Amino acid sequence: MAARGRKFSFLRLINNAFPNFARDDPNDVNLSPSQADALFSYQLALPDPRYLGDEAFSIAGIAGNKTLSRKVFRTLVKNEIIVSAPSEKDGREGGDVQMTVNTVGITKNFAHQLASISVHAQRKLVGLLFFWEEECTRWMLLDGEEREIVGLLEMDGESTDLRVALEAVRLKRILMPSERAEGTANVGVGVGHVLPSYG
Repeated sequence: MAARGRKFSFLRLINNAFPNFARDDPNDVNLSPSQADALFSYQLALPDPRYLGDEAFSIAGIAGNKTLSRKVFRTLVKNEIIVSAPSEKDGREGGDVQMTVNTVGITKNFAHQLASISVHAQRKLVGLLFFWEEECTRWMLLDGEEREIVGLLEMDGESTDLRVALEAVRLKRILMPSERAEGTANVGVGVGHVLPSYG
């Protein structure tokens, strides 16, 4: 029997009963390096990349199409798990919110709230949310570093070392997850996560 207010879906039943129909390994709930890079590239193209876009979940391979991705997005915003991008209608500005993902909002009702996607996709979604929370934290640290360098430039005047440091911080902000030397949580091991050995 379907949940109250929800129509029965044979496809949802099959997806939840047999998650190995998913395009990737059903036991792996982390994003692959290519999925993380695709999500990161999509987000960088948005006006305010910290806020997950409504098509982010189809880009990352969690939702099968853009319509389902938008539905997942609306559900996450409704349950205050993510913050939607500011718009002129709501009067918020882009700099108001640093953390755009609230993983504390993932409760025991998460599976029921997102019944439109398979259990495997829900698990991958949780991995994506923790990955994006880590990205927001990384950007906050880089913002602090940038403010510190700009403050030193204003106090000390022009300095080649400070200009190079400022450019390095700006480049770190747009560096793809697979190109970073450090590993990223909730992203599977792949290119960029294992340092090369010279021997």
